[in-house]
Amino acid sequence: MIERYFYSIWTLIFFFIWLALYIHRKDLRKEMLFVSFVFGIAGIVSQYIYLKDWWKPMTLTGTAVGIEDFLIGMFIGGIAAVIYEEIYSKKIRVRNSKRSHLIFYCILNSLAICFLFFGSFYLLKFNSFYSSLITFLVPTFFIWFKRKDLIKPSLISGVLMLVIGILVYFVLFFVLPDYFHRFWYLKEVWFASLFLGIPLGEYIWFFLSGMTISPLYEFWQEARIIKMKN
Repeated sequence: MIERYFYSIWTLIFFFIWLALYIHRKDLRKEMLFVSFVFGIAGIVSQYIYLKDWWKPMTLTGTAVGIEDFLIGMFIGGIAAVIYEEIYSKKIRVRNSKRSHLIFYCILNSLAICFLFFGSFYLLKFNSFYSSLITFLVPTFFIWFKRKDLIKPSLISGVLMLVIGILVYFVLFFVLPDYFHRFWYLKEVWFASLFLGIPLGEYIWFFLSGMTISPLYEFWQEARIIKMKN
């Protein structure tokens, strides 16, 4: 019976982390909500690919794609967006106010990222793990090239999300010790090899997700990360 609620429990743990950040950092709520919504949608869209060769979780509705996919994308996205600012007592200062320009730029980049993910999977026939690598790395390197001040926050956010993601996985071992064998496709590939009971691909995914998501809002808004005043 616990198998059916495993995905929901996993989502709930990330919700509490997200909620703590949302309550504590009122100044970052706008960023959190925007990024959370975007990656909530991304969670649903990407799940259609991940179900083919990455994992196969059970949803509350019994459907292949469920509300958990939106929520887990929402919470992970929101956490990754602001975790650096929270840990290092930073805030953002937005400089650009040309809203129509920014919205167009956001839509254009979203379409490009979708093309990278789906194009590499369907056209180039890559495994979804490698499609994810391309989708994370290409926009991140572009942002780093344009905004060198965001490299450090990006890398540190990747490490922080890696730590959070893996700690959550260890907590879940107490709920369902063999959940990776139940829900993941552990094929004979290097990124499916287990390290401390967790597939290597999961370590990489959490690091890259944090590294990519963290600078997106600041880059899009042409914002600067500055020290909070005491």
